[in-house]
Amino acid sequence: MRKFYGFIRGVFYLPFKILYPTKVLNARNLPDSERLISVSNHISWKDIPVLAVNVPGYRRFIAKKEIGKNKLVCKLAGMLGVIFIERGKADMRAIRESVNALKAGDGLAIFPEGTRNKSQDDSMQEVKGGVTLLAIKGNAPIVPMMIYRKERLFRKNYIYIGEPFDLREFGGGILDGETLAAASDKVALHMQKARDDMKVFIAEKRWKTQKKERKEFLRTQKRMNAQARKDYSAYKKTRKANMRQQVRKAA
Repeated sequence: MRKFYGFIRGVFYLPFKILYPTKVLNARNLPDSERLISVSNHISWKDIPVLAVNVPGYRRFIAKKEIGKNKLVCKLAGMLGVIFIERGKADMRAIRESVNALKAGDGLAIFPEGTRNKSQDDSMQEVKGGVTLLAIKGNAPIVPMMIYRKERLFRKNYIYIGEPFDLREFGGGILDGETLAAASDKVALHMQKARDDMKVFIAEKRWKTQKKERKEFLRTQKRMNAQARKDYSAYKKTRKANMRQQVRKAA
């Protein structure tokens, strides 16, 4: 599945970059490991290829079971590693498959609202308990990946990477309705915060500041490495001179 995912990603990379130019913001929030659960707002069907093309790493997307009714789509989705989930209830088959995927080191991509959000404002729909249950059982870092606006041809768009969090405090006990509701509220809160942060980030063009900070960091690191080499060279010369002096004294 990884190889086929990489192949399809490569095929669609250039066309989607040209047709739907998208910049990833705050990518430094991405964990080093691919084993994570990304949670995203859902605006259009194009969200899936745009996320897959622009955000590095292999992730198995969680999709509603209804999509799999089309045999061709179901076959292609299976080859890409898509996991179908039955909405509105705890789908234990999908949860087991998702947890096994995380144990194997794969990532998951979830749209916790459960369906496309067609509202004109910035309000989020209710985060579904089923995907929250999956996130709790998966016990992996959760990373908000918020899409700025609906994809349109040749219009610049953004994906903002929010701060990772987890649902560790909800695991280990009975996952009743009240617990799942509290966990869902936490997911929604972090997603809303990422969306609010994204607006400020874009308005202030903070990626430029981050770029300057990165350059300054690399310059400082270069200076420190150069100084360390000089100090080590001086140490070797001093040590060599001391050894010669000790040899002369011994003679």
